Amino acid sequence: MDRFYPSSWMPLTIIVCAMLFGYIHQYIQLFLHEAAHYNLAKDRKKNDKLANIFIGSLVGQDIKMYRPIHLLHHRNLGTPEDTEHSYFDALTLKFILESLTGIRVIKVLMNREKTLQARPTPAGDEPKKSTFGLQFILGALINGTIVVGAALLGWWSLAISWSVGFLIVFPFFGSVRQLLEHRSESAQNSVDYSKTAHGQTNRMFGTGIIASTLGAAGFNRHLLHHWEMQISYTRLRDVENFLMDTQASQILDKSRTGYFRTFAHLFALK
Repeated sequence: MDRFYPSSWMPLTIIVCAMLFGYIHQYIQLFLHEAAHYNLAKDRKKNDKLANIFIGSLVGQDIKMYRPIHLLHHRNLGTPEDTEHSYFDALTLKFILESLTGIRVIKVLMNREKTLQARPTPAGDEPKKSTFGLQFILGALINGTIVVGAALLGWWSLAISWSVGFLIVFPFFGSVRQLLEHRSESAQNSVDYSKTAHGQTNRMFGTGIIASTLGAAGFNRHLLHHWEMQISYTRLRDVENFLMDTQASQILDKSRTGYFRTFAHLFALK
């Protein structure tokens, strides 16, 4: 691939492609969330198979491992027991650097593993499985094959940008997006929300191209999803239109914002 353009373009190509690959990875991964609520297919077994084959295999996640973690997030939103809690931390330079260096990915994976292993297993159920199981290994093999294959063919721009996109850009967008969805603008940076209740915060992010891609699969209407989590993202627009003719319209209007606007309000240098 590098033969078809000047070598001086390579740094710019890597940066642009890494951003694109990482952004697309986080876009695809959000549809695993639909599978967690059994919204990919009517048959639940088929739902999980489709999720693992077409989404989980790329991002290294098993839907059966992700589902209990996510449902506990719904149950415990805003409390210290929340299992998806990037919003516990303030949006600072430290948070951004941890997101860009893989530190937050390690924290998230270890927290998921801890939560899974701590769950009681009813008698007769299958033995507990790990976050780092077959699907995780499959994801590593698929992405590793792409990177190694590109390198062997001399396509260094692809090899490097895919690696950076998957290992840095993808986790960064995931961590920041989740914080923007749930962290309150009145949250205090000095408070440890793993010990003190943060309270529930949900937002409506609009329908522009950024909101619809960074917040794909209904995440741009996150308030509505937390109000009724079983409704497919394909019907959230209809739900919103219906609610706008009710007293709930005032709540929706107060919750409307944008990702950039929320980032600006929450970001702090220290």
